[in-house]
Amino acid sequence: MRTLFFLGLLLQGQAALACVAMQLQTSLAAVNFNNSTMAAPTFTVKANTQANGCNFFITFDYGNASSYSNRAMNQGSDKWPFQVSKDSAQQNILKHFPDVFSTNDVLTGTLPEGSNDRQANVTYYAKLDDSNPWLKFGNYTETLTARLYRGSPTVPGYTLMETRSIAFNYNAQKRADISITSPGGEFDIGDTTETMNFGNLSSGISRAASIILKYNAGYTLFASSQNNGRLKHASAAQFINYALTISGNTVNLTNTAASPTQVARVLGRSPASGTVLPVVATIGSVATNQQSGLYSDTITLTVQSAE
Repeated sequence: MRTLFFLGLLLQGQAALACVAMQLQTSLAAVNFNNSTMAAPTFTVKANTQANGCNFFITFDYGNASSYSNRAMNQGSDKWPFQVSKDSAQQNILKHFPDVFSTNDVLTGTLPEGSNDRQANVTYYAKLDDSNPWLKFGNYTETLTARLYRGSPTVPGYTLMETRSIAFNYNAQKRADISITSPGGEFDIGDTTETMNFGNLSSGISRAASIILKYNAGYTLFASSQNNGRLKHASAAQFINYALTISGNTVNLTNTAASPTQVARVLGRSPASGTVLPVVATIGSVATNQQSGLYSDTITLTVQSAE
């Protein structure tokens, strides 16, 4: 006789969930760049971790941009670049799937086991790109979505827990700036003087310079002459006339020492490299008995927005 025994085992259990009721809170629902080009808001992640702690990470999407590399605030079709990153040096740009490949692409943190109200703070850095401050003036806005995930971005099985919308704003002011260089020079906001040295003065000799303007709301250019369009002797009441042209147009500097004259008025925005206005000064008649010595004049150029 053969006896058969069947032993049936039913094993049951339930794994405790890690980080229950996770929440994503933010110190700033709107980041405003008007007072500073850099902001450092903080996220607070909360959860019930009595059973198990957990890792978490936060991503940022691209708003209306096509990728993380061209994030921008918008004013109609005009765009003002900005970026969000994991570090203040902007080395680790925050991204969203499918562009997340490492923990450097997201904000990361850990909630330890042991409480029904654990929390962890993580900071991100938002920076306005002010490398071209002559973009069109006005109000720029964009909204990015931050997403909180439980788990790790490099380990399959992470879970989306909560989202937050973060607004970014910037009110770009009108501005017009001037640089004065030798012919062929480039715009340098710190270079606002140029000396035209004629050497030994004689009738008809000329010297040239360039005015370069950058602006985002047009410009109005004014000119005034310390000696009302004449070179003056260093110590005597002796004068030599000269002619000044800007962009080929003669500028009448008579009586401008006290009242600058308008040279040009243009609307719109400058090219990225600036608008170049060629300047030529030509010496007038020099008498044969002209008193020797140093003659000079100072022309002051002033620019302001035109719109």
